[in-house]
Amino acid sequence: MHEMALTRDVVDMVLEEAQAAGATEVRSVSLTIGYVRDIVEDLFERCFAYLARGTVAEHAELVITRVPFTVRCSACGQVFHLDVRDRSSWQCPSCEAKDYTLNSGIEFFVNGIEIVGSTAEAPNRGPA
Repeated sequence: MHEMALTRDVVDMVLEEAQAAGATEVRSVSLTIGYVRDIVEDLFERCFAYLARGTVAEHAELVITRVPFTVRCSACGQVFHLDVRDRSSWQCPSCEAKDYTLNSGIEFFVNGIEIVGSTAEAPNRGPA
């Protein structure tokens, strides 16, 4: 259950930023998570609620944006969706090459933290 470890990192970051900003409450936490991360959102949200209990982030809403798994063809540069369960998607739709590099899908970012008790939003910290 890697959700607990990832969630602990997010909660620690949120609480650190909230404290630095003088927050009395964290209203929301915005995350971008790639599908390759294989996160079960419901479990992630429950872990967040558990780890944030008794803190300024206890009632924070998690806003999660998912990023699809895409690759870039090494031959023609086309970016396309690759479904690991569907062999027909394993070749470039433009040139049919099977040589590509990962383009998106492994992201894990805290994009923003909405707080109460300060006039500024906590800064974007990048990858968790």
